[in-house]
Amino acid sequence: MAKVEFFRSIGKKDFRDDSVRLLPVLDLSLANRRIALFVRVLSLNCLTTHYADLWQECWSPAFQQDHWSSPDPRLPQDFFQKLTPTWQRHCALRTDYARRQALVEIDVLAPQALGLTLDELLTIYRVQFPVMRQYEQDTWYDAAGRIVFTASKGLVGVGLPRKAGKRDVECTVRSLEGCPTQRRLGWEDIQPKDGQPQVPAGTRVERPILDDTLPGGPVARTITYVAPFNLANREADYRLAWAHFQNPNQGDLPT
Repeated sequence: MAKVEFFRSIGKKDFRDDSVRLLPVLDLSLANRRIALFVRVLSLNCLTTHYADLWQECWSPAFQQDHWSSPDPRLPQDFFQKLTPTWQRHCALRTDYARRQALVEIDVLAPQALGLTLDELLTIYRVQFPVMRQYEQDTWYDAAGRIVFTASKGLVGVGLPRKAGKRDVECTVRSLEGCPTQRRLGWEDIQPKDGQPQVPAGTRVERPILDDTLPGGPVARTITYVAPFNLANREADYRLAWAHFQNPNQGDLPT
């Protein structure tokens, strides 16, 4: 741990042999740890056909035997079982919550491979990542794992605005009972208050947007948020993942 923190603090302007020798080496001798790391890193990065060769080169049948450390219904619990040797679109993690879960589990697998303890991981998170903790405490997910609101400055435009503005396009709210309604919506209009939801479970909020993230120019599409809306608890997820990957029975995956 000291070596990892060392490189975060010294601010060296070069990276030579003397620095390389200080880098920690991951212990990937356990098959389950190696497979779990590989499949999560690949699924986070191999988003398009441009990564098809990399996916095929790194493929292992053991990918299909992996599973999440959490039973959370916002996760695609059959994701790993549906992976294929040839890259397809479903080989990549697409939802916000699933991608977050993969990062949480990598956060656990790497310290375990470095010989750290759970308490050391939690301390690093609390002391070294205060901004990340702040964002986690105000990032909300819908029932499908999509971010419905976040305070993160790195995710501007993701989710609803905190307050509805005069220039915002009207959203359509479809409840399980009653007729659809249209109005400008901000997060404060549907955010749970005092632990109680403002909209019933199953309510769908449809938000029209102009998507200019792909080649070919802006495309009009609709983002749908499905209630209920909930926070995630990173420290609780770290503890759950730590116990999951520390289980000796998880070490019997083929290489």
